[in-house]
Amino acid sequence: MTCPFILAPGKAKAPKLQAVVDPRKSQVSAAGMKPVQVGLLVGFFWLLVVRCWAGETATAVVTLTAGYVTGITVTSGGSGYASEPIVTVSGGGGSGATAKAILSGDTVSAIVVLTAGSGYVSVPSVSINAPPEDLGLEVELVPKIKVRGLAGSAVIVQWSIDSSGPWTDWTNVTTLTGGVVLVDLAPDATTRFYRAIPKPSDPGTGGPPGFVWIPPGTFVMGSPPDEEGRWDAEVQHTVTLTQGFWLSDHEVTQEEYQAVTGSNPSNFKGDLNRPVERVSWDDAVLYCQKLTERERAAGRITAQQAYRLPTEAEWEYAARAGTTGARYGEVDAIAWWAGNSGSQTQPVRQKAANAWGLYDMLGNVWEWCSDLYGSYPSGSATDPMGPSSGSDRVYRGGCWFNFAGYVRSAVRYGLDPGGRNLYLGFRPALSSAR
Repeated sequence: MTCPFILAPGKAKAPKLQAVVDPRKSQVSAAGMKPVQVGLLVGFFWLLVVRCWAGETATAVVTLTAGYVTGITVTSGGSGYASEPIVTVSGGGGSGATAKAILSGDTVSAIVVLTAGSGYVSVPSVSINAPPEDLGLEVELVPKIKVRGLAGSAVIVQWSIDSSGPWTDWTNVTTLTGGVVLVDLAPDATTRFYRAIPKPSDPGTGGPPGFVWIPPGTFVMGSPPDEEGRWDAEVQHTVTLTQGFWLSDHEVTQEEYQAVTGSNPSNFKGDLNRPVERVSWDDAVLYCQKLTERERAAGRITAQQAYRLPTEAEWEYAARAGTTGARYGEVDAIAWWAGNSGSQTQPVRQKAANAWGLYDMLGNVWEWCSDLYGSYPSGSATDPMGPSSGSDRVYRGGCWFNFAGYVRSAVRYGLDPGGRNLYLGFRPALSSAR
């Protein structure tokens, strides 16, 4: 068997190989924007792999006669022994028994009883030291893939064993300034072709930078009865969303809010990339209205499109991104919460995104949804908009001061739409006007 291995970059040059990259470029466009080039570059580099190999540990059983150890029988000789291992007899109520292992090659072939001991009332156990671990070095050639394009573009990286396909989705990425670097450690990686293509977008409309297309689909909303932190308002039910929509991949920042409204009500200032907070539901709706007016006037969205708050069902569907557990990842990796936030909000997009490229869906600040707060429907629902009556509005996702039980995909609360708190923010959706 092998123990965990360490990877380190090598300095040797890779040998000349046949090209295993398809450097095709695809275009993605948004309404009112020029086409954006999405490209991919593949190189090769060495990885030095340090591995340790351990042999198998020998096993044996004791023969007991009238309270004395009279024999030890080898049941498995193991492997990988360079010298005679230590044999220990213990338990059984007695003491004093000792033994010695005999090797044949690198295997324990026999165990000789040196002293029988005394006072054993039950069969004692025998343990044999494990063989030593041998270290070895391996050098592997792996592809390093760099995806380049307009920062914020959603891209699918695919691979194939033939340059003409068929293609298999490998991973989704959101491009950054300077590109995104990936490494493929699959055993057959050096024989693969790669390409980058734009993530499918809203047919005929396109989406703005920093927004992710959320496709229509069906999911189970709510949480199972045994989920830690769950409470009664999270009743599971099946929801179908028949229309896709665009959703901001991050919570609205203080810089973005100030640019649209001319104000910054946040408590935690000093970095404009922190999410805006101390905004009411009414404030969030007004922001969406003003953003719609600005973007329509600039020709960046059509007259048929509008920014809005997501429904509660849309929010949970997007947060889960196909997952069914309490969270879409390990809490420290994906969220700012009481255990790591330093008792304050943090800049957006610092934690790992979910599978659809959305950041901070859990933690940092709670997020307003469009729905009135109320009980879930008793059965399945299609394109739910929330209850028709009520006073409070829904907010979701947990925040910087919450414990992990509140930082879950299914958690839901409600608050007066005029309420403002230093834990409440939002992210807009974009779709055809409703």
